[in-house]
Amino acid sequence: MNYKYYISVFFALLLLTGCNDGFMERYPLDSITDQTYWKSESDLQLSCNPIYASLIQGFDGSLSVSVPWGYKGPAIPYGDIHSDNIVSTDYSLVKMVSGTYVETTAAGSGGWSWTRMRALNNFLANYQKAEIAQNIKQAYAGEMLFFKAWDYFEKVKMFGEVPWFSKPLQTNSEELYNARTPRGELMDSVLATINQAVKWLPVKGLEKKDRLNRDMALLLKARICLFEGTFRKYHTELNLSGDKFLQEAASASNELMDSKHYSIWSTGNKEKDYHELFVQNQYDNHSEVILWKRYATGLLGHAFLRYYAWHQSENLAGFSKSMVEEYLCKDGLPISVSPLYVGDDSIQSEVINRDPRLHQTISIPGEYSFDLNPSSSLLDRGSGYNKIMPPIRGSGDEYPSPTGYWPIKFWKVDLTEVDQLTNGVMPCPVFRYAEALLINAESKTELGQCTQSDLDNTINKLRDRVGMPHLQLSNIPNDPQLDTRYQTYCGYKPSSLIREIRRERRVELVFENFRWDDLIRWKAGKLLLAPEAIRGMKFNQYQYPKVRTGTDVYLDNNGYLAPYQKSLPNGRAFIEPKQYYFPIPIEELLMNPKLVQNPGWTSGK
Repeated sequence: MNYKYYISVFFALLLLTGCNDGFMERYPLDSITDQTYWKSESDLQLSCNPIYASLIQGFDGSLSVSVPWGYKGPAIPYGDIHSDNIVSTDYSLVKMVSGTYVETTAAGSGGWSWTRMRALNNFLANYQKAEIAQNIKQAYAGEMLFFKAWDYFEKVKMFGEVPWFSKPLQTNSEELYNARTPRGELMDSVLATINQAVKWLPVKGLEKKDRLNRDMALLLKARICLFEGTFRKYHTELNLSGDKFLQEAASASNELMDSKHYSIWSTGNKEKDYHELFVQNQYDNHSEVILWKRYATGLLGHAFLRYYAWHQSENLAGFSKSMVEEYLCKDGLPISVSPLYVGDDSIQSEVINRDPRLHQTISIPGEYSFDLNPSSSLLDRGSGYNKIMPPIRGSGDEYPSPTGYWPIKFWKVDLTEVDQLTNGVMPCPVFRYAEALLINAESKTELGQCTQSDLDNTINKLRDRVGMPHLQLSNIPNDPQLDTRYQTYCGYKPSSLIREIRRERRVELVFENFRWDDLIRWKAGKLLLAPEAIRGMKFNQYQYPKVRTGTDVYLDNNGYLAPYQKSLPNGRAFIEPKQYYFPIPIEELLMNPKLVQNPGWTSGK
């Protein structure tokens, strides 16, 4: 059974209490007395539940800023705002993307938080005390090992090297003053942790209701190992081989594929299925969704659809020209070489003869709209809710797009759901089988092992859903435009096969919070500097007669929307290797002299 998630607000608040922690939060976790608590299965389950709430976030979230990335709202989908998929004109939020991020001062700030890790280690130090069958104890321990691997993975992505802690620490623990664990040793520990989770978690169908299973751990393992393997390959200054992790990524994704538990979901409607995948009412026994978060009236709800347009406006964000350009034409060729490409004089023309996923990801003006009922509580928010795609600023729309490319992935024309204040129940897919296929193709290609059969079982399964031509090893298309962009901004040009797998990953996983991590592991952060990455659609005055150029919108020299022209006139900055890592808070460095700042930051030692 796929993961169905119910949890009370109490547990979420329990974990978040004291989240502004400093210097490893040097106070004991045992507010529940360890000597009396760890007795029953219920004790173990109640200790695990807050971690579920913390790491499996789904559509939870408000307009508060996510630390340290800077976007507002839930990571799915708004995490992509911290990437080149989306242009946010409010660079004061997405500071790392715009090159304006500075070190935080307070201990425990800027993502350097250890509250969750302390809870995980405390569980792992005490769960064996429970007077229940060993296999039941191990199932719960498997959950916490899964989350420990995930939590460390998030820290490694932010900071590179961090201290490895294998036990809960007390205020006098010497380990509080540990140096950062070398990356090789650190990631070996993360790999061992997720391997143990795979071993102890129950196989799909045998897990307790609403709990993790082995397949979920296999996908997390594949994700972690692909990141680490490719990071090591392209960040050659580490002098670490990534082959072991790439092989582990291939093996874990192979195991998921060989299980036959999953397949790419499709009804056969190539013009709608990709969009419909993300707006379903439930994912029970779903062929593609491996892990999802379920909401239920009176137990746990959200306001995701109600504030869908508002979140775009609060983030001042729209899809980038760079993202839109990467979609192939229906002949399987890039727009730079395909005779089917009709140009970009309008959004309507841009989607003609293109990969159907483009039209199912960005909105054409007037599409995906609905009429408000007279009794709708949304009427007090103005006419902006009447359409999901107010085109651009200046036409009187409440929620304009700074690039003109309005997202409609995850948007559902459902007035009842949209009218919910905090009780929305639209479920959130968190882990998809599509990711496993993409990991398999990329890891095998990086290892030099990819065959046509591998492509047919991975990339081409995704293309089949939308009726796109298969990727053929014997006929990989040229893309001089994208190759030049890689060479110019990254200093290298990936192989044609790697380029196409990266393209497929960007297109398939857009708006699911993967793109920043991909840029980091490929050492491709400077793609953020490409003109297309900060450009919107081509502006035609006749289409928007009420919009004033130079006042409502700004254009670059080629007539495309330029959202940064006034707010960030010198454009983005990306300094290597500095911006591949977030900095450790200054107070942490002062309190622990063994910690060394990441390169390039002003508080570095």
